[in-house]
Amino acid sequence: MKILMFSADPTILDKESSASRRMVEYGRRVERLDVLVLTSRAAVKQSSGGGVAGNVLVRAFTGKFMRFPKAFFAAWRALKSEKYDLLTAQDIEHAFICRLLSKSFKVKWQMQIHADIFSPFFTRHSMFNKMRAMLAKFLIPRASCIRVVSERIKKSIIRKFNNLGGKIIVLPILAESADLNVEPKVFPEFDKTILMVSRLTSEKNIGLALDAIAEVIKGHPKTGLIIVGDGSEREALELKADSLQLTANIKFEGWQKNTAQYYKGANIFLLTSRYEGWGMSAVEAMRYGAAVVMADVGLAGEFVEDGKNGLIIPVNDKDALVAAILRLLENDELRRDLAEAAAEKVKKLASEEDYYGRIVESWKKCSNF
Repeated sequence: MKILMFSADPTILDKESSASRRMVEYGRRVERLDVLVLTSRAAVKQSSGGGVAGNVLVRAFTGKFMRFPKAFFAAWRALKSEKYDLLTAQDIEHAFICRLLSKSFKVKWQMQIHADIFSPFFTRHSMFNKMRAMLAKFLIPRASCIRVVSERIKKSIIRKFNNLGGKIIVLPILAESADLNVEPKVFPEFDKTILMVSRLTSEKNIGLALDAIAEVIKGHPKTGLIIVGDGSEREALELKADSLQLTANIKFEGWQKNTAQYYKGANIFLLTSRYEGWGMSAVEAMRYGAAVVMADVGLAGEFVEDGKNGLIIPVNDKDALVAAILRLLENDELRRDLAEAAAEKVKKLASEEDYYGRIVESWKKCSNF
């Protein structure tokens, strides 16, 4: 089976990354996998080198707008010289390229949807997101098959297209095996630590967490918020922390290659996003024993169950977030019970072998291989 994949994930270019390892594992289960990564020049420069790994060929295409025609014509040339069984793409823009190529070369194509694109919070976020949602409405009924990462996304699609349930597969992002015996990252200046691991971008709504911590420390002054990650909002968030007089309680740790020690050392984990497809950072926190407080997005209700293995709050609700944090800070038994139930839930996730098997099976079914 030969697969042509489009991706925007620049970490595929880093041979030491989990995304790159996934490509290698996919390649072991198919005859050939060609991956076209559409990304920025900066991401390519920062990578440790993509390229060939066995029967997996990874190529990068850069430029804010030119990466799209570059990748399109590269795929066109590949399809002219080689017979592929399936095209697959994650981002809406890449799915549109797949649609064009599919019509020209009569190849089946899989549309992967990793974001809750029909959430009102997604479409309100930017004009580009509104355009993506409109384009998705055109593409979804025309895709040969659809892979989504949560039941939430599947349900939102079925509400728009009630006759498509049969061609949608729900397959969450792989939770890779981890060393649970890692030494925790300790911040001795804090009695309790609250962790966030996230890109620092507007849709992640980190500012809401800062507002909540400003309230929390009034009664718990030795509580610390640890923020692991980087992004376009970092400077603005640091300025906000300063304006709220939170510099003693908040630590911006930047991007970290090894986050396990942070998860292991956290008492509480926050996810405050306005929208998510799944929410892998919450799964990682559950695995390492942190009690999760998260907005009602992504895996909330499906994997994180309110009051059973975590606490779920309405999206962008500061008062609810403050109340949930205080509830866990002031009730050690509840926090431990939720964390223990969460760790047990993670153990029931699909194994790596099962995950890869389901991915390849979805490709075979979609392409009639």
